[in-house]
Amino acid sequence: MMTNSLLKSDNGKKTRMFSLRRQILRFVITLAFLLLLIMITVMTILIHSYQRKVDSTQWENVSSYAASIDNSVLQLRDTVGYIYSENSIFQGLYLYQPADDRVNSVVNMLNLLKLQVKSNRNLGGLFIYYDSDKKPLYFVNEEMSFQDKEMIKSAGRAVQGTSNAFIDYVLRADSDTYYNVYMQKNTAAISGNISLSHGLPVDVGEDEEYGIIYEGVFYHIAGRNSEISDRDLLLLKPGKICLNGMVAYVQKLDSAAMSVVKILPQNIWLYINGVHIFLLILGILLILFSLRLYRFTSDQLSIPLEDMTNALLNIQGGIWEVDFNASNRITEIENVRQTVRMMLKEIEQYKIKSYEEQLEKQKVQLQFLQLQLAPHFYTNCLKNAYYMLMMKEYENAEEFLLCLSTHLRYLLQTDAKMVTVQTEKEFVDNYITMQSILSSRPLLCEIAVDEKAAALEIPILTLQIFVENSVKYGRVIEGRNLEIQILVKCLGTDNGERLDIICCDNGPGYPQEMLDELNQKEVSAGEQMGIGIINLLGRLRLHYGNEISWYFDNRNGAYSEIIIPAEKGGGVS
Repeated sequence: MMTNSLLKSDNGKKTRMFSLRRQILRFVITLAFLLLLIMITVMTILIHSYQRKVDSTQWENVSSYAASIDNSVLQLRDTVGYIYSENSIFQGLYLYQPADDRVNSVVNMLNLLKLQVKSNRNLGGLFIYYDSDKKPLYFVNEEMSFQDKEMIKSAGRAVQGTSNAFIDYVLRADSDTYYNVYMQKNTAAISGNISLSHGLPVDVGEDEEYGIIYEGVFYHIAGRNSEISDRDLLLLKPGKICLNGMVAYVQKLDSAAMSVVKILPQNIWLYINGVHIFLLILGILLILFSLRLYRFTSDQLSIPLEDMTNALLNIQGGIWEVDFNASNRITEIENVRQTVRMMLKEIEQYKIKSYEEQLEKQKVQLQFLQLQLAPHFYTNCLKNAYYMLMMKEYENAEEFLLCLSTHLRYLLQTDAKMVTVQTEKEFVDNYITMQSILSSRPLLCEIAVDEKAAALEIPILTLQIFVENSVKYGRVIEGRNLEIQILVKCLGTDNGERLDIICCDNGPGYPQEMLDELNQKEVSAGEQMGIGIINLLGRLRLHYGNEISWYFDNRNGAYSEIIIPAEKGGGVS
């Protein structure tokens, strides 16, 4: 390959050249860098967005759970406080009453407890303690188990008499954990509780844990049990905290000195999901693809092009034997190689200058053959039109002049070399109409063209020449009218489709010496007869080369058949 970095162009200016392989390498490196940059940017944005979404979801769960507990605690305190401070039935339990009145107070208190618990589903139960030797009065939510109820009763009895003040505490029972409120006045006390498992999300994951921190103690509520150490417990402050492979979301309650905690294992799925992994793999595959693309373009494009360039430089230096050494699997490059080989073979066989001269000579010969069409027909047409006007045959003259105008317009299309069969047929029909007007003798011309052949192209005047020849020599026979038949059809051959043109008439036929001349491979125009047909054969030979064939005979008149390659077209060309 040329190593010069500067080359002169046609206008004398120097143009900077570049190495294809180097440009491919730069392109691949740039592409890989851009893909890596895009992948990092997109992954960073998506991961940050995903982390915010995960944090938002976790905080929503924690906040919802905390709000539920806050609401339950407030309702518990309102209920217990109301009974403690304002209810006369509760006051009767610690004041002296007659036995009958005291029994009524106990019954009324049980009804009150039942009413309060049933009207507030957040309450786990209400307990009334009076007279240390008496069993407590209570009514609990039907969800509370028997073991939990007994443990709560025992815990309330244990704190009875310790203080008249307000006491709250968390009790881990057999099947649930409860927040309890205890208030005592004189010898009577009221205690209520709520279940701390109320308000949890419907589906708690296997790796998730919910808990409560109360007075420095962690109470497991739901999910897996992480068994947090006392040291880790000291680190659990409100907010998001990472510790020992775990992530904790802590929110302090407004209603009590408690905090809600949600704990998750610290793993990769907290930061990325399947989409991110897919995009990461896709980015890596794209980078690997860009590297593979460089390898492919270098081996299959750059190196073969260098090899071809070196071969062309050898040709420029006079070495005509070309051997392409680089391996190649690209069809287009292989086609170029084959083309170069074929061109070299043609250059060895022919001289370019001689080839151009031959083409020019054929072009001049073609123009000469077209000019050999005799002009006397048009002179006779004008004379006949003049005689019609003199004889006041105006309708015939008008029709004839219109036909003549169409005839001349068709012939004077200087750029028209090829026309469709249908166009040529219409021209011949117009010519027959002219001849019918000029002659008093009837003239019958039948042209049969199959549908497929009508759209194919033929050289201009191909059919017209045969009709003119029949009209010129066929009318010399007295006693019968001239009949011309033309058949144009498609033929399927091993070498492709061909167009078969047959023209026959009932005239005197061809002279024998003319038949002998026409049926030779190389024909030449005679002095008197057949100049039109021979010129036509010359034009067809120049256009189609050796792919044309013809046959002439006498079969009750002149019989002519020409077979040419089928060429598709759309009109005059």
